[in-house]
This record gives sequence, C-alpha cells and structure tokens, in this order.
Amino acid sequence: METKVRHTTEAISGKDSPLTVTRQLGLQEIVVSGEAVQVADATIFDSPLGTSRCFTRVQPEAPPEERAVSRGRILEAATQAMLDQGIW
Repeated sequence: METKVRHTTEAISGKDSPLTVTRQLGLQEIVVSGEAVQVADATIFDSPLGTSRCFTRVQPEAPPEERAVSRGRILEAATQAMLDQGIW
C-alpha cells in the first residue's frame, strides 16, 4: 500500500485553517458500520471542522459474457446518440 500525505490550508469563515489530506492507495480492508469492507483506495480529510473518509470499494471482475453484453449496450447507445445528432 502506498500512502501520500499533503498538508495545505483552506479558508473557513475567512480564516486560513490547516487541512491534511491522506491518500492510501492499494487493496486494504476497513470497517464500515461494523462490517469489514475491501477497498481499492481510501482518502482521509482532517481539518478543524472534523474528519471525513472517502473510499472506493473493490468491485468483482465481471465475466467475459457480461462484459460483452454491457459493451454492446454502450455501442448501441453511442450509435443512437450520433444518429440523433446527425453525425451519422
């Protein structure tokens, strides 16, 4: 896992306040509402107003058949959009 920490300031009520942004890249497991969840990356914002956490859940790899069906729907939508705009 790779961790990047950035220290900066943000304006709160006209005053500059410290803000620490910590980004953790890589597969990890965190606890959300008492349940263990696998995430691909997590970002933590820490300021005088409090702490916020953002994360991206790990998505299971879709089977090739499902990916082909999804790709077909995307192509259909893109083709229809171009036809509607008179591009094709």
